[in-house]
Amino acid sequence: NGMARALSAVASIAVFVIVGLQVAYFGFGRLFEMLPSAPAFFLILLALHLVLPVSEWVIYRRLWAIPVSGIVPLLRKGVINDLVLSYGGELYLYDWARKRVKEGVMSFQAIKDVSILSAMVANLVTVAMVVVTARWVYPVISPGYVAPLACSVALLLGIPLLIGLFANRVFSLTWRDIRFISIVHIGRTAISVALTAMLWMCILPEIAFQQLLALQILRLLVSRMPLVPNDDILFASITILIVGYDSAVSMAASLTAMSLAALHIATFALLLVGDLIARLWRAQDAR
Repeated sequence: NGMARALSAVASIAVFVIVGLQVAYFGFGRLFEMLPSAPAFFLILLALHLVLPVSEWVIYRRLWAIPVSGIVPLLRKGVINDLVLSYGGELYLYDWARKRVKEGVMSFQAIKDVSILSAMVANLVTVAMVVVTARWVYPVISPGYVAPLACSVALLLGIPLLIGLFANRVFSLTWRDIRFISIVHIGRTAISVALTAMLWMCILPEIAFQQLLALQILRLLVSRMPLVPNDDILFASITILIVGYDSAVSMAASLTAMSLAALHIATFALLLVGDLIARLWRAQDAR
C-alpha cells in the first residue's frame, strides 16, 4: 500500500544520507581519486551489476520460456530490491508475470521457489566460505565478533536444513527444475564473489589476502539480512564502523557501494526513459 511504499522510501533515503555523511567525512574527492583509470574496473562493475538479472533470465527462460526482452523486468526487479525493499522486486515480477506469462497461474509458485532456493544457496555458500577460510580470517577478526559470527553461521545453516526437511511441502516445482535452479544460483554466487574480489583488487591492489577474505565473508553475511534495502550500502557502513573512517579498506568498500548504487539509479532512469519512449510510440501508432 501507499504507507508501506512511503516507509520503504524513507528508509532507503535515510540509509543513503547516513552513508553520504560518512563518505563526506573523509571527502568525496578522495573517493573519486580512488576510481581506477583502467577500463577493467568499469567492465567488472557492469558485469557485477548484470550477473543477477542474467542468471534469473536463464532460470525463467526455462520455467516460462520468456524472450530476451524478459531481461528488462528482471533488471527493474533488481533495482527495486536494492534501492527500495528486499523482495519488493519479487512482487513486481509476479505482477508482470501474471499479465504476460502464459503459465501465469503458476507464476507465484515459481517466483516463491526461485527466491527460496536463492536464499538457501546463498546461506550454504556463506557457511562454506566461512568454514574454508576460517584459519586465514580468524586472526584478523576482533574477538568481540567471533561469537556473533558463530551464531550467524549456525542460523544460516539451520534454515536450509529446516526447509530441506519439509521440501515436499515447500516447493511446487519439479526436482529437475529445482536442481537446475540451484546450479544456476551456485554459479551466480561464485561469479559474484569472484567479481567483487576483482573489483576490490582494482581499487586496492595492495590489499592483504586475509582482509579480502574477511570482507567477502562480511559482505555475504550482510547480504543475507532480510528486508534491508541496498545491502552494499549497509556493508560499507558496517565496514567503516569496524575498521574506521580513515581506513583505505573502508574507502574501497564505500566506493564500491556508491558505484553500484549509482549504476542501479542509472539503470532505473534508463528504464523510465525507455518506458516513456515506448508509450510515445504506441500513442503515435494509435493515431
